[in-house]
Amino acid sequence: MISIDKTVADRLTGQYIVALAIVAILTIFGHTLIQISLFDVSDNSHVVNLAGRQRMLSQRLTKLFLLKRYDPQKWTAEYQETFKSSFADWQSTHEGLRDNDLRDTQKYEVNNSLLIDDMFKEIAPFYKNMQAVFNVILEDGSLAAYDVSSLLKSESDFLKTMDKIVFQYDQEATQRVAILRAFEFLILFLTLLTLFVEFIFIFNPLANYVKGVIKELSSSEQNLLSANNQLSVSNKMLLKTQDDLQKATQEKYENRRKQDQVRSAYLLEGQEEERKRMSREIHDGLGQMLTGIKLSLGRLNSPDMNPKLRKAYEHMKQLTNETIEATRTISFNLMPTALNDFGIASALKIFAHQAQNETDLEIFIEASSPEKRYTQNMEINIYRIVQEALNNIIKHANAKVAKVKIHENNGLLELSITDNGKGFDQEKLKSTRQSLIHNGLENMKMRVTLLNGTFRLTTLEGEGTDIFIKLPFESID
Repeated sequence: MISIDKTVADRLTGQYIVALAIVAILTIFGHTLIQISLFDVSDNSHVVNLAGRQRMLSQRLTKLFLLKRYDPQKWTAEYQETFKSSFADWQSTHEGLRDNDLRDTQKYEVNNSLLIDDMFKEIAPFYKNMQAVFNVILEDGSLAAYDVSSLLKSESDFLKTMDKIVFQYDQEATQRVAILRAFEFLILFLTLLTLFVEFIFIFNPLANYVKGVIKELSSSEQNLLSANNQLSVSNKMLLKTQDDLQKATQEKYENRRKQDQVRSAYLLEGQEEERKRMSREIHDGLGQMLTGIKLSLGRLNSPDMNPKLRKAYEHMKQLTNETIEATRTISFNLMPTALNDFGIASALKIFAHQAQNETDLEIFIEASSPEKRYTQNMEINIYRIVQEALNNIIKHANAKVAKVKIHENNGLLELSITDNGKGFDQEKLKSTRQSLIHNGLENMKMRVTLLNGTFRLTTLEGEGTDIFIKLPFESID
């Protein structure tokens, strides 16, 4: 690009700087003046408002005085507190306006004129008379000796003089605004004049020079467009490459996620098979041996057994029965036979019954179709989800009641597990990574994901916990 001629630049630079400096000075001066005036106007509006409020406060205080004077039976502590706060506001506002030291939520500039000072001297006797009467109520003195007509006369004179003060405050504030408006018009005129001078002596010559520069820029623009076209083609090729890379990355991520799901499915399936095998071995092996021990122990029973042996025999018999029952419980928890024989509803009811016998938790199982069967994989996963949830409730929730509901809705199997326990903070659980609850929830979520379902957990500390699951299903009935 061709540089501006040195002679033109030297001639225009000084003028341009001077013109801009004038505009800047006028703008800063006008802005500063307006801001200062706005602060004054803001304080003036508060002063007028608080001065006007004196009329309302004086009337309120007079009415409360008359109520206490003529109907003391209705005077309550609430009236006493209202009178006390209103009287304090009335006094502080009056003295702040009078002494140019007004404070409400903040300190306000009053700037009383000589005329307003004279008005405050005029209102002083009425104010002092009313103040003396109102102080009697605060001191809980007798009101019978006070002349009500004198109070009403003082209040009337106070209101009339206060009206004149408010009017004078408003009139003086209006005068200040009028002066500010005149200054604003003057600054506007000077600014426009400066801009006009700039246009004649600076911008017009500069515009003529720029026209010549633009012509040279036009030819350069054509060359730039050609280069941009080539760059656009390169950009399109780069975007296509980025899209291909993103698709490849997404496909790789999806493949890895599917592989993880398949591995998780195989792992869970292997776990269930191992549980089934262990359950069967415990039931058919250890369970049968324990039953044999029980039968053999029964043969040792004899009427003429001495007391010491009888006591040992009864203890051994009780211990054997408890061992058999514990073995059955372990076998049932590993793989309940009721799940394969009668379905998910029956298996959950048996598990709930066993849990209630061992804890104080009351468990309700509700199924809309208790005899309906689903695929073996689905029933096993639902059973494990409920088992994990109820175990968490028993160990951590301190709940009294837990409810499990299973019903079908619009082609989906809906499972809800709720309790009235202490709940927990999910964000706190994530940050502390508590192994028992956190891993249990992750296991439930994994099983729901493998069943192509949705998992939602709602909980608040002290409000209990609600787990809601939706699963697509295939019934086998």
